[in-house]
Amino acid sequence: MVDSLSEGSISAFIGWEPYNAQAVVNNDAKILMNSSEIWNHHPCCVVAYDSNWYQEVGEEKADNILKRYLWAHVKATEWVHEAKSSNSDNHKRLIDISESYTKRSEDVVEFGLGNVDYDYKLDKEGVNTYISKLREYGLFQEGKWNQAGFESAEDYTDNLIQEKYLKWAIEHKNSSAEEIKELTGGSDYSIEVGILVEDLHEVAFMAARDLGLFEEVGLNVKIPDEAPYDNGANEMLSGFKENDIDIGNLGIAPASIHRINSNNFDTNDTKINVISAINYNGSAIVVNDEINSLRDLQGKTMAYPGEGTVQMFLTYMAAEKANISVR
Repeated sequence: MVDSLSEGSISAFIGWEPYNAQAVVNNDAKILMNSSEIWNHHPCCVVAYDSNWYQEVGEEKADNILKRYLWAHVKATEWVHEAKSSNSDNHKRLIDISESYTKRSEDVVEFGLGNVDYDYKLDKEGVNTYISKLREYGLFQEGKWNQAGFESAEDYTDNLIQEKYLKWAIEHKNSSAEEIKELTGGSDYSIEVGILVEDLHEVAFMAARDLGLFEEVGLNVKIPDEAPYDNGANEMLSGFKENDIDIGNLGIAPASIHRINSNNFDTNDTKINVISAINYNGSAIVVNDEINSLRDLQGKTMAYPGEGTVQMFLTYMAAEKANISVR
């Protein structure tokens, strides 16, 4: 999308960081609208686990793994939040981690980090808004929705989200890694984790690895050969559905859409449960110089990262607010 905008084959795109920052810093594009202006502090990426994996490994072991994983996630997210400040002693390390994973320059990651709100707290009301609007926009297949058996968006949200692991991790966030491991069975465990390619939203995960937090609590975190995935929809279809990952970081929109639309309800092969937020905001509509409003995009082409992504959802929401149509 960045190259297509620079070449002039599209007039705009809606993307996530660091692609927006790359277009602005390196390609002289401009941000027309940050996603926070479309919906302030909107849920974006989340942590989810595969229900079939949970059943296969057993409740006790799976619970121990999820508690450890979220303890590391909470600690890393707080570290990132502090390290984002240019005055932080950890700022240079955060920039190095971000550059290494995203393969983008220091200027790009500095710009991009400022647009992302890293936060593990779950906004259940916000997720419910997503699901309600996804239904309104017709993004759930009606037959699949009926097959799932949910009476309302609230019913689906309650089924999708499990808060107990995050509550445990927050309650124990000041415990040492040794104490966490002891409280969760003591044994070492291996897990397969899916992430999104070169995604600045993943920086807390990369920080947890760089800081050794997973290793300290006895988690051997492996990223399968099929990952990282280029968007959350592919992570659902090629990761969770194919049983290639146990835990995944992905957008709430593809997580909730494909949990229904792509599910074989005989095997529940895309049934996941969301257990933590990763970030809020962090997307933007990026345009060339001739575009100064959403109205200017009428009759023009705007790209988005894929079907069922957060960015596709935000496109519908922005168009609705501007009273224009998307085709």
